[in-house]
Amino acid sequence: MPAGRRIHPPSPCDPERILPHATGPRTLHPSSRLPVLKKAATLCLLLCAASAAACNQKSSPSQATTADTGVVTTASPDTTAAATVTAVVNTPEPVTPRGDGVTEFKPTSEVAACKVKSTDLASYLQRQGLGLTGRTAGGGIFAAVWLVELQNNPDAHIAFAGFDGDARQVARARSIGSTRQGGLNVFDTSGAWTVTWFDGEGLAYARPRWEVSPLPEIQHLAAVGKEAGESVALAAAPEGGLVAAAPFGPERDQLGVFRFAPTEPGEPSVRAVSVTHHAKQARRPAIAADAGGYFVGWHEENGSMRVSRFDLAGKEGEAQELAAEGPRRDRLVLVPTSAGAIALWSEGETLLARGLDTAAKPASTTWVVGKGKWGAATPIDGGILVSWVGHDGKSDGQVLLARLGQDGAPSASGLRVTDGVNAVKDPPVVAASGPRVAVAWTEIMSPAVSTKRAVLRIADVACVP
Repeated sequence: MPAGRRIHPPSPCDPERILPHATGPRTLHPSSRLPVLKKAATLCLLLCAASAAACNQKSSPSQATTADTGVVTTASPDTTAAATVTAVVNTPEPVTPRGDGVTEFKPTSEVAACKVKSTDLASYLQRQGLGLTGRTAGGGIFAAVWLVELQNNPDAHIAFAGFDGDARQVARARSIGSTRQGGLNVFDTSGAWTVTWFDGEGLAYARPRWEVSPLPEIQHLAAVGKEAGESVALAAAPEGGLVAAAPFGPERDQLGVFRFAPTEPGEPSVRAVSVTHHAKQARRPAIAADAGGYFVGWHEENGSMRVSRFDLAGKEGEAQELAAEGPRRDRLVLVPTSAGAIALWSEGETLLARGLDTAAKPASTTWVVGKGKWGAATPIDGGILVSWVGHDGKSDGQVLLARLGQDGAPSASGLRVTDGVNAVKDPPVVAASGPRVAVAWTEIMSPAVSTKRAVLRIADVACVP
């Protein structure tokens, strides 16, 4: 090597390294003709602008342009300062889970105060895929999505419908797209319904209305490929649109946080927020948003789980250890509360919860919520409601519902939402809207039929013990 010659390592902002799947003519928007690598490079530069530590010095961290809109995004001083934060992880002593969880469940049909209403979403279903959300502004309004597989067609149709608090259909079920992938979900984004899924072009989203026509436009976030799956976490942002956490960096061991699908006119279609600085090998992220910023959690390869708090400018606080190295943990969920957030996860057949303050610092106690699988949660005043599938004391495979306080402590008893006859086949979903809470699940139609029925059941939040 000639004297004085310096070999520079490949830039972390090389889209081929950061997004190795991003090849071919995918675009961020159907009307755009820009190649996906230009889009990927743009997203990379945006994230680099949010974190100089994730970018090589030849990049321009102070300014980047959103390719499809021409909007210039400038890193704020607070965001740039966040890039220089020393990687500190608060690692407290391991916490032994407290309590036995909820073990007593009363059927909702036997609680008059629940004012239960039910309807079948669909029958003869084959594919797994179910999403549910409630209108954040209240009023007991819900939107549901599910997958309908047609004969001799490898693609499943994405069905969308709306319901009021008495489970009456207020928006007729219709197909808004199709997919062979998973990741189906629906969010209330500042009064607009936003449906997300993965298809052959990556992360797709659409904004259906109650009216059947016109069909909603399907857009794609091309920087997130179809194989991302559980490596991407999504949440509705109070300021509008969605916020995502996805793998970032040359080794894809950090998490990039960015907003997309804005609801306000003139907003860029994608905007970087920040990049984690404390992760080692971040996997299977979770994210929650509130008016002050974002909670981002993740699994590490050693089995531990960590969580960080980002403000709206992208500044990351200290990473906190949520759970120490230990057994395999699954389905990390973060739910915002007025006191911070609650983290929910599974260790084997045990569902656990732990409260977080507004800086993402965990409470001193990790609580046992119950026994079972497929935990899901929705925020309510004073805490959250958690649904999961377990044994109610009489039958296994039932959807159970319990209330958790803002510290993650469960109530003494809960409700059985299902009828106690057929076992639930897939992960249930839960959502609250004003005074009502809705739970949806799939169950086998009969012992002689292999297809499934999707059921929606709605009750009063106040009746949950």
